[in-house]
Amino acid sequence: MSDIMTSIPFGNLMDWVMKEHQQGAVFGVRRPFIADMDRSYEIFGRKLETPFGPAAGPHTQLAQNIAAAYAAGGRFFELKTVQKLDGKQITVAKPCITAEDECYNVEWSTELTVPQAFEEYVKAWFLLYFMAKEYGYGAVDGFQFNMSVGYDLEGIKTPKIDRFIEQMKNASDTPVFIACKRWLKKHLSRFRNLTECDVDAIPAQICNSVTVSTMHGCPPEEIERIAMYLLAEKKLHTFVKCNPTLLGYDFVRKLMNETGYTHLVFSDAHFKDDLQYTDAVPMLRRLRQAGIDAGLSFGVKLTNTFPVDIKAGELPGEEMYMSGKPLFFLSMHVARKLSEDFHGTLRISYSGGADAFTIHDIVDMGIWPVTVATTLLKPGGYERLSQMGRIFADQPAESFTGVNAEKAVLLIEKIKHKAYYKKLPKARKNRKNTKALPLTDCFMAPCEEGCPIHQDITAYMQLVEQGHYAAALRVILKKNPLPFITGTICYHMCMNQCTRRFYETPVNIRKNKLLAAQKGYKEVMDAPPQAAAATGKTAVVVGGGPAGLSAAYFLSLGGVKTTVMEKAAQMGGIVRSYLCDVKKQITADVIDKDVRLIEAAGVHLVNNVAITDLEVLQTDYDYIVLAVGAADAGLAKRLGSDAEPVVKAGQFYRQAGLAVDEKNRVQLDEQTAATSRSRIYAVGDGTRGISSVVECIRDSRKVADAILGSAAADTFIMADRRAVYSRRGILTEETAAACDRRCLNCDSYCENCVEVCPNRANIVLTVPGLAAHQILHIDYMCNECGNCRTFCPWAGAPYLDKFTLFANEQDMADSRNQGFVVVDAAKGDCKVRLQGEYLEYIIGTGDDRIPEKLRHLMGLVVREYDYLLIR
Repeated sequence: MSDIMTSIPFGNLMDWVMKEHQQGAVFGVRRPFIADMDRSYEIFGRKLETPFGPAAGPHTQLAQNIAAAYAAGGRFFELKTVQKLDGKQITVAKPCITAEDECYNVEWSTELTVPQAFEEYVKAWFLLYFMAKEYGYGAVDGFQFNMSVGYDLEGIKTPKIDRFIEQMKNASDTPVFIACKRWLKKHLSRFRNLTECDVDAIPAQICNSVTVSTMHGCPPEEIERIAMYLLAEKKLHTFVKCNPTLLGYDFVRKLMNETGYTHLVFSDAHFKDDLQYTDAVPMLRRLRQAGIDAGLSFGVKLTNTFPVDIKAGELPGEEMYMSGKPLFFLSMHVARKLSEDFHGTLRISYSGGADAFTIHDIVDMGIWPVTVATTLLKPGGYERLSQMGRIFADQPAESFTGVNAEKAVLLIEKIKHKAYYKKLPKARKNRKNTKALPLTDCFMAPCEEGCPIHQDITAYMQLVEQGHYAAALRVILKKNPLPFITGTICYHMCMNQCTRRFYETPVNIRKNKLLAAQKGYKEVMDAPPQAAAATGKTAVVVGGGPAGLSAAYFLSLGGVKTTVMEKAAQMGGIVRSYLCDVKKQITADVIDKDVRLIEAAGVHLVNNVAITDLEVLQTDYDYIVLAVGAADAGLAKRLGSDAEPVVKAGQFYRQAGLAVDEKNRVQLDEQTAATSRSRIYAVGDGTRGISSVVECIRDSRKVADAILGSAAADTFIMADRRAVYSRRGILTEETAAACDRRCLNCDSYCENCVEVCPNRANIVLTVPGLAAHQILHIDYMCNECGNCRTFCPWAGAPYLDKFTLFANEQDMADSRNQGFVVVDAAKGDCKVRLQGEYLEYIIGTGDDRIPEKLRHLMGLVVREYDYLLIR
C-alpha cells in the first residue's frame, strides 16, 4: 500500500460529520464534550473553553483528526509543524510510531506539502465552527489553533512558509476558505442552527500565535533570531519549544534510572550540541521582554521529544524520539527549574506525557495550555480527551497569574512514587497471539487467549458485575473446577494480556473470580453441575492434586464414574503440602471448598491409599489417569520444604516402563497392552515438570476430552454497547470495592485499531445481519504509522490485513491489501482483490467467489457510507 495520505474534500467531511452525528458520534467519538459557554480561559487575547488539546503531531495533521479531538473536548490545537522541506521531500521510515508503553516515533513534521497542510487546517477550522454552532458543543470562539513552524530562520523566511504564516493570519482570499464558505451556504437547508449570518461571521484569522519548533542542535542565537522575527516582524504571540536536554546528561541519566527507564540508551552528544541551560535563561529573559515591548505573549513550550538510540528494533533506523511517561519527569523538571529562575513569571505551555491523572495538577500550578499525544495513541484514543474535559467542568477558569514552582516539586514527588509511571522491572509478555488477523469478525478478548484453559472471562465478569454470582460461578466451573484455588494463587496470565494495561492497570480478573466463588458457592452447592448421561465406563485418578482433581471432575461430569486415590490424608497435592503448609500463600479452608465442589460433581475421593502397582487398577477400571505430581513419595523427597525434588515424576513413569506421548497418554509395551483393558493417561507436573495450577487444569481437560471425545463449549454473553463505550478512554485505577468493574468486554467490542489510529483510517461499521461490528480499513487516510499493529491482539496488523477500501484503482494496484474500489457508485460496480485475485463485482448480486460477509460490507459502504468514496 502507499503511505501517502489523500486529502478528503470538505463536502465529504461534512457529510461524514452529519451522517455519523445522527448515530451519536463524530469521527468515531461517541461521548462528545459539551463545553460551558459561560466560562473560559483566555490566552493570546482569545477565549479557550478547555486548557488542553492535541499536541503538534499525528493528531493535528488532517482535518478529521482535529475535528475528532474537538468533539472529544480539546480546544487548543497545536498544529503539526511545517518546514521548508515537505511532501515527498521528506523521507520517513515506516512504521514510524509505537506507543505500547512509553511512546517512540521517527517522524517530526507534516508529511503533507505545506499548501496541503494549510488546506487541512482551514477545513478543520470550518468543521469546528460548524460543530460548535450546529451541535452546541461550545462557543464558536471557544477554541484556538496554534501554528508550529521550524526549523531555522532561513526556512521560515522562504516564500512557501511565509505564505503559510500570512494565510493562517488571514485566509479570507484563499481558494480553500472561499470554497468551504460557499459549500456551507449552498447546504444551509440541511442545518438546524447554522445560518448564513453565522457562516459570514466565521473569522479568517485562523491563527495569531505560533510555536517555534527547533531541531536538536539548533544554536541559541538561531533560536533567538527566529523568535524575535516572529514577534517583531510577524506580530505573533510566540512560544519556543525547549528540549529536555536542558537538564544535562548526568541529571537525565540518573532520573531515568530512578524511575525504572534504565533500558533507554542515549549518549551525551545531544546534551552537548543542544541549547545549554545557562544560555537559555538570559535568552528567554530577552525574548520575554521583547514580547512585552511588542504587546504580545511570549513563553516556552515544554518539551520536545527526547532522542534515544534504537536498540531493540522498536522502529526502523538508529535513533527515535521518546515521549510519554518518562518524558513527564523530564519536562516537569525543566518546568520546575525555569519557574524557580523566573519566579513564576515565564509563561509555560506543556506537552510532556500529560494525561488524565496529571493534567489537573499541571494546570493548577499555572501551566497551560497542555497538549497531549501519547495518551491519545493508546486504546481509547481521542475519547481520553472527554475525561479531561470533565475534570475541568466544575473548575474556575482562572487567568494566568504565574507558575507555582513548589507545586511542580510536589507533583514530581507524587508521580515518582506511583507504579503506573515507572517502567515495569521486566518486559511484559507479548500480548499478540499467533493467529492471522481475519478480514471480518476480528473482535476477541486477549485475556481469554492468554488463559491456558481459555476461561470465559468476559462472560463471568459481566455476571459478577451484575451481582449474579452463582451464574458467574457456573460459567467458571465449565472449564475450571478449582475457582477458589485459582481465585487466590493463580499466576493470572489473563491479566498480563488485558487491554486495560494500556490504560493504567489490568482488570483484577482473579479477584472477580474469587468473588464469584465466595458469593455463589452456597447456591451452586445446593444445585451442583449435573453430569451427562452415564457412559458405563469407570476411571481412577492416581493423585489428588490440582491435575488429578481436575481430571476427575471433567470425567465425572462427562458421565464416567470416577475415583481419585491420594496417598496423603487430604486432597490438594502441592497446593496443600507446600503453598498452604509451607509458603502460607493459601489457607486450608479455601482448598477444602474446591475439594467439596469436586465431590459435588460425583467424584469419589479416597485418601491414605498409596498406589504402587498399576496391575490391580487395570483390572478394575477402564481408564487410569496418573497425576502423581512433580515428585513421587517412593522415589523423591516429599515437597514439604524449600528443597527442590530430586526426581521428577516423569522419571517415575519411565522407571515403571511407561512413556508419555504428545497427547499425555501413557504408552505401554506390547505385552502389557495386549493383556490390559485399561487406557492409561498421564497428566500434570509429572509430564511437564513443576507448572502452574491452571496449566494442570488445561492438561487435565485435554485428557478428559481424549477419553470423552468432547470439549467444553464456550460461554459468550454480548456486552451492553453503552456500558462498554462509557468505559472507553477513561483512566481509572481499581478501587477497593470487591468487584473490579473496568472490563472493556473486548470479545464484544474490540476496537483498538479504530481508537489508536490518529487519522481515523480504521472505522467501525455495523453491518445488518452480521456480528455487532466490522472493521474497514481506509487506504487513502493511512500513512502506515503502524500504531494499530501494536494494539491489535492478533498476529497481524490492521493497516495491512483488514479488508480495505481504496480511493481508486491505482491505489489498489500500489497495495497488496485485500480490499475493493468502487468504480461506479451509481451502478454499484466494484473491483475486488482477494488472495491476490482481481474480481469484478456488482453490489447486490450474488457471487460465490466473494464471501457473503464481504458482499454485505461493500454494499453497506456504497449505500450508507458514500462519503468515504472520493476521487
